[in-house]
Amino acid sequence: MPYARPRALRLAVLVLGVLLVAGVEAWLPVTSLAPGTGTAVADSGSAYDRTLRAGECALLGRDHAPALGCARERCVRGAVPWRKVAGAEACALAGQPRGYGYAATVPVRQCRALHRRWIAAVNYCASEPDRSLSAVRDAPQCTRPATVYVVLSETEGRYDECLTRARAEALTQRAAARGTTLAHEVAVAQREAARADRTAGGTLVVGDSLTWRGSDELARLRPRLTVDGEPARRPTELAHRLAAFRAQHGEPDGLVVELGTNPAQGYRRRDLAAALRGLPARTPLLLVAPYVETSSDPVVVSAWSQHVGGWMRSLAAARRHICVADWPAYVRAHPGLLQDGIHVRNVAEAEWARWVLREWDRCPARLASS
Repeated sequence: MPYARPRALRLAVLVLGVLLVAGVEAWLPVTSLAPGTGTAVADSGSAYDRTLRAGECALLGRDHAPALGCARERCVRGAVPWRKVAGAEACALAGQPRGYGYAATVPVRQCRALHRRWIAAVNYCASEPDRSLSAVRDAPQCTRPATVYVVLSETEGRYDECLTRARAEALTQRAAARGTTLAHEVAVAQREAARADRTAGGTLVVGDSLTWRGSDELARLRPRLTVDGEPARRPTELAHRLAAFRAQHGEPDGLVVELGTNPAQGYRRRDLAAALRGLPARTPLLLVAPYVETSSDPVVVSAWSQHVGGWMRSLAAARRHICVADWPAYVRAHPGLLQDGIHVRNVAEAEWARWVLREWDRCPARLASS
C-alpha cells in the first residue's frame, strides 16, 4: 500500500525517529512513481514529449508510453494535471494541499545543493508529491549519495532536502535530544548554511517564467549570477525580490529585470520607478522589454506588454546607467522562436540566455560611452 493513512502515518513517523536513534534503518514507504500506469485525465489524443526519459517522466507524475514518450496530459494513477504550461507540464496527487505537486520551482543551484534531481528539460526540481509524509527512504527525487528525502514546506529558506543516511540519523538523534523534529533540524541547518554562504554584491536577474525557463542556462553560462525567476511573477514583486537579495548579499552590483509579461492590476510607471529608486545611482541596470502575442499574428501584442516596454524606455531616457533590451524586436526577427506567443521553445532556452547576456554585456559599454 503506497500511502499510509494519517493515524498510521503519525505512528510511522514516531517509529522512524526512535529507530534511527537506535541506529536501525526504518523508513517511510516511497511514493509509487511507476510509469505506464496512468489513467486518462484529458483527451485521449494527448501529445507526448520524447525529450524526457521514462524516469524523468515518472518524477513529474506523468504517464510514459515506451513507443511515444512522456504524455503531456496524462498522469500516473492517483494524480491529476497541475502545471499545464506548454513544455513544462507536471502532475499533482489528488487531494494534496494546493500548490504542491511532483515538481517545484526551486532555483537550479539550490536544487542541486539540496541533493535533489534537476529535470533540465522542464526546469523543475523533483519534489515529493505526498505532503503527508515526513521522510522517504531511497527517494527517486534524490541524487546519491543522498537517499533520504525530508519534507519541509517547499518555500524559500525551507525547501525539502535530501540527506545521506548518516546525516539523517545524526539529525534525528539531535531532534530527539532537543525535543524537536527531523524537519526542524534540517531547516535550522539550512539557515545556518545560508548565513555562512553570504557574499557581498553580485549581479541579480529578477524575472518571471522566461527567466525561470532559462535559469539553468544562465547559471551555466555565468556561474556568479544570482538568477531569481518564478512562473507567473508580476512586476509588483520586484521590490520584494530586491529586498530578499539585499538581506543575503547587500546592494547588487548590477540588476537585470525581466518582468511585465504578467499583468498587474493598478501597476503604473511610477511603481516600477519606485522599486528601482533605491538602487545606487551608478548601478548598471538592464530592463528587458516584454513580449506577449495575443493572436497568431506576431504584430498583434498585448497592450499591457507594450505599456511596460514604454515605461522601461521612458525610465532609461530619464536616468543614466539604464539600458533596455528589445526582446520584442528579437522575437520578430526570429520567427518560430516562441512556442505559445510568450515562452521560447525548450530547445531555444540557451539562445534566450545568450541573448540576455549579450544585452547585459553591451549595456555597461554603451553607458560608459554616453
